[in-house]
Amino acid sequence: MRNVNSYNRIVIKIGSAVLANAKGKVDQDVLAAIAEDIAWLRKKNKEVLVVSSGAIALARKKINLPDSLTLAESQAMAAHGQIELMSAWKKHFNKHSIVIGQMLLTPKDTELKVSSNNAKQTVKKLLEVGCLPIINENDSTATDEIKFGDNDLLAAKVAKLVDADLLIILSSVDGLYASEEAVKTKKSAELIKEVTKITPKIKNMAGRASDMGKGGMISKIEAAEICFKNKCAMVITSGKNKQPIKGIVTRSKSTWFKKK
Repeated sequence: MRNVNSYNRIVIKIGSAVLANAKGKVDQDVLAAIAEDIAWLRKKNKEVLVVSSGAIALARKKINLPDSLTLAESQAMAAHGQIELMSAWKKHFNKHSIVIGQMLLTPKDTELKVSSNNAKQTVKKLLEVGCLPIINENDSTATDEIKFGDNDLLAAKVAKLVDADLLIILSSVDGLYASEEAVKTKKSAELIKEVTKITPKIKNMAGRASDMGKGGMISKIEAAEICFKNKCAMVITSGKNKQPIKGIVTRSKSTWFKKK
């Protein structure tokens, strides 16, 4: 099924390169469009969870630190940037009368039995009372995410944790291209519309991370592998589109990952 309407519990991951503009500030138009589409999903009685990157990216222009950050500097950035991030989301979801709840997780919170059960129960209660969970890595204390990912793996683990049937990754690109280098040099490249198996060839198509984010396409492929193991479909599309989620239904520019 390649129709968003066919799924009931949906995790939506938004990357740093989507949320922040070239100046390192919140892209208000993008957040407005995403919030509107999430409101549309909720009106269709879909259960929605958001995994939002962007804390460190948004703090870069607020705190005067060098471009190359130490671990401690990255953690300090995250502490401030998380406030900026949640304030921005609250502003846009208020327009749709949607109450939000913040959850900061570490990998252990999705893997250890007691911690993962607590996280699962919190999400369950938030959904029951109509509150939209907005989840981010606890970058101020978790070192692995800052070093390796851009919340793609966290989003896949959250999807597994809550038994979601769809993970939507809103990225700075339309999906997985056959040649990542061609995308970078703005040459014509084939967009892979559907992936049913993660092969070495698929992995070789992934390139490096963007300037804002850290995960890149490589971590998205790893996220797809987690989804495949847990019977969860995944789709990558551009978060910069006017209707980033609604448009998945009609727009051909996306890559679906669905195990047959």
